[in-house]
Amino acid sequence: MKLYLNILCIFLCISITPVFSQVIDEIVVTGNKSKSLLLNSAGNIAYIGEEEIVFISSHAPAEILNRLPGFYISQGSGQEHLTSIRSPILSGGAGAGSFLYLEDGIPLRSPGFGNVNGLMETIMEIGERTEVIRGPGSVLYGSNAIHGVINVLTELRDEDDHNHFGIHYSKHEAFADVSFFRSSVDESTSLKFYWKEDNGHSHNHGHEEDNGHEEEENFDQPHYGQQKFLLRKDILKGSRNYTFSLSGTNLNQETMGYIKGFQAYKDKEKRSINPDPEAFRDTYSIRSYLKIVQELSKGSIILTPYLRYTDMDFKMHFLPGKPLEQNSHKSLGLQVLYNRPFGNNVIYIGSDLEITEGDLNEFQSAPDVSFGPRLAYPNGAHYDYNIDSQIISFFINTEWNLNKKTSLTAGFRIENVEYNYNTNIESGTKGRIQVTPNRSDDFTNVSPKLALNHKINENLSLFANLSRGSRAPQTTDLYRIQSKQIAGGAESEKLDSIEIGIRGLTGNLELELVGYSMQKEKFFFRDSQGFNVENGKTSHHGIEIGYYSKITENFEISGSASFAEHEYDFNHTPNGIEKGKTIDSSPEIIGNTRLSYLPTLGGRIEIEWLKIDNYPIDERNIHFYKGHDIFNLRAKFPLTEKINFGFSINNLTDKNYANRADYAFGSYRYFVGHEREFHFTFETEF
Repeated sequence: MKLYLNILCIFLCISITPVFSQVIDEIVVTGNKSKSLLLNSAGNIAYIGEEEIVFISSHAPAEILNRLPGFYISQGSGQEHLTSIRSPILSGGAGAGSFLYLEDGIPLRSPGFGNVNGLMETIMEIGERTEVIRGPGSVLYGSNAIHGVINVLTELRDEDDHNHFGIHYSKHEAFADVSFFRSSVDESTSLKFYWKEDNGHSHNHGHEEDNGHEEEENFDQPHYGQQKFLLRKDILKGSRNYTFSLSGTNLNQETMGYIKGFQAYKDKEKRSINPDPEAFRDTYSIRSYLKIVQELSKGSIILTPYLRYTDMDFKMHFLPGKPLEQNSHKSLGLQVLYNRPFGNNVIYIGSDLEITEGDLNEFQSAPDVSFGPRLAYPNGAHYDYNIDSQIISFFINTEWNLNKKTSLTAGFRIENVEYNYNTNIESGTKGRIQVTPNRSDDFTNVSPKLALNHKINENLSLFANLSRGSRAPQTTDLYRIQSKQIAGGAESEKLDSIEIGIRGLTGNLELELVGYSMQKEKFFFRDSQGFNVENGKTSHHGIEIGYYSKITENFEISGSASFAEHEYDFNHTPNGIEKGKTIDSSPEIIGNTRLSYLPTLGGRIEIEWLKIDNYPIDERNIHFYKGHDIFNLRAKFPLTEKINFGFSINNLTDKNYANRADYAFGSYRYFVGHEREFHFTFETEF
């Protein structure tokens, strides 16, 4: 904690410098489901705007989100990844159920059917803007909003008629071609159509190809093709507004598995060989909603019916038997939100309803896998089941202006989740695999929140937030169980959080500085030997910093940093977990620093420094990854009034590093970070 106190002292000293001539007037919507000033938000909220997304010209959401405090998206092969938000890097059901991914406030997946690679189903790269909440957001958004909320917004913010087209090409230095083509409605390397008449219509499309480390496509090497699209239409009719949206994603990927051996990522030969050439991931999703906003004499009511469908096939190359998993689900839902001002106060009353039909099949075509004399993963069907799910929730959120400078937010949500499970194969136990007999499970969770915001002056505010995140178990936690578990043994996870922060302009620094402490119970996760652990407890404490400063007319600095301790808060003898030990895959320090030069004639040049501290990669804290420092260079310049040229060099120093490291089944395992890459972008507006 001495490190945290030192950081706080540094930033308090910075805050006495001369006043910067800008005010925080940014509008955000995710914090309370309606437009409000960032400075008035009673809790942390960060965003990546259109201008920054355009400049990054990313080919993966990690390049966007890793610029934010408290975030680390660990990139795997292709579009695979694992997420960390005020948490360790989480995998399995914990990774799928701890973060809520939204599009215009609607979950991309039904909460019990989460995807540990959930960001691959977002349209972040072709969306207009992304807003995030670190820590619990369950009161407004329900299940899975435990460690964080990521909301991709598609609303267009300008009224200019414009079309955009762009091409993005890149090349590995040591290997061969990687090429990308994208079209989208935002200005990042894309084709963009947008018309604004009496109503608005927009069309986004993105297509990306990555041929891995081969001159020509080779199915033994990792490569992928991905498409994303968005159609949106806004109709304004007096006191009633309509928004129709249709969006989807498709991914066909040949996946690279872990390379094994201590510091194998430094071995040039190993890092270019795919140990699992048969691994793949094919997934697509489609979703649509119709949002109806009716203005009333006092307040408004919003009705949003929606539907979604997702389908995924992938080889589970990370398990010894490498089974094939096929899963899908389809949902129909309705969001209702009523808000009404009374005096200087506002009350929000809402309800979320959803019904889902889902299925999962896991089949191992490989021979039986045994550890010593014991059968572990048998040949044949592991699981084959269908689930009908129903979610009913109700919430109230109120905002009270106690005086001109201080506001109080209070609310709660009650949510009921019901699963009806039916197996299509015989129940019983074989090796580690246990097939559960038909059953029904029901979970009811209550999530309260209390928050304060106090304005010190017009440019600076303090906030405090006490909240609970809760979620029903993932369906895989309940029904894809192992021999030592009890059917239905997983319980609702709960996380209690307190945070205190300061946000705004102080001196020449625009910042958000937040300290938090969280306790989690009923934590369900998979250990390094592949066994499921129920009823875990963990603690999480940290300080997060997001900042921006204009040093001179042509230079600016911005960035983020997180200093955190993530620890086990219980003992579990079988895998050596002891209370007070660091949770595996949780760096104490994560940093992103960016120095930018703004040429007088226009454009931007940026050098970015990404820092990941060392971290343990097993529960016993015996094996470690030493961390890494990566530097990226980006630049974009106007060639004419409507044509831009950009380039970037990722991993400028050609560092050998691992995007993901762990220790499992008795071996060091790594996903290799990319070597030095060169990227080029042309954009035009017409």
